[in-house]
Amino acid sequence: MAAGSRKLQVRIKFMIASHFSLINALVTIRLLFLLSILTFKSASADDLYPGLQVGESRTGSLYTFTASFDTALSKCEAFNFLTDYAAAKNLPGIVESIPHRLSPSEVKVDRTAVEEILFFHVSLHSVLKYVERPFDGVSFTQVSGNSKIYKGSWAILPKDHGTTLKFIGYWEPDTLMPDFVIDHFAKSELAEKFSAVAHLSEKKKYRAPSLCKEPMAKGMVAIRLIDTFLDN
Repeated sequence: MAAGSRKLQVRIKFMIASHFSLINALVTIRLLFLLSILTFKSASADDLYPGLQVGESRTGSLYTFTASFDTALSKCEAFNFLTDYAAAKNLPGIVESIPHRLSPSEVKVDRTAVEEILFFHVSLHSVLKYVERPFDGVSFTQVSGNSKIYKGSWAILPKDHGTTLKFIGYWEPDTLMPDFVIDHFAKSELAEKFSAVAHLSEKKKYRAPSLCKEPMAKGMVAIRLIDTFLDN
């Protein structure tokens, strides 16, 4: 009888552990882009950004995500958009997004997200290190967080009357979830999240030609030097 009771306890513990692994995996996938990409709203299927291109592939447990879309922003304005790290806290689910400038071209961003799923309150924390290349783009890598690997980059490419923003990211989840389940959630989230990013680029706050005139653009380097000094 005691042996049977112990077996039952083991089974219950295993079920609970498996349940939490499932919840953590689902939430990690759903919040992956919230923690690393500036998105302020979810786009419905009918609200996908015109011309948005996304792609997803997997080699073993390593996923590769790609996205690109056109904007009316200049290279300087697009760079300001991509480096507006603190603005991510306006996104539902993001409770904290604190940038710490390490050098004129490097920023560490602490982000915390929370979500309710299956009646559980889950909190995820991620620390990302960004390397800026004014006004060509940014790259990032996860310093700590809920993934084995998460890194990527945004490139700003000039075009007639604006720019094209291109993203490539590499992600290896830290979970025992079956690959086909992760595949489903990764694919279902991709277009929606990047469409929200693209729509966000249309916000008036990023259309600031006065801040991107040549003297002002060069002055941004000086501002970053000051921010580095204050953060350290």
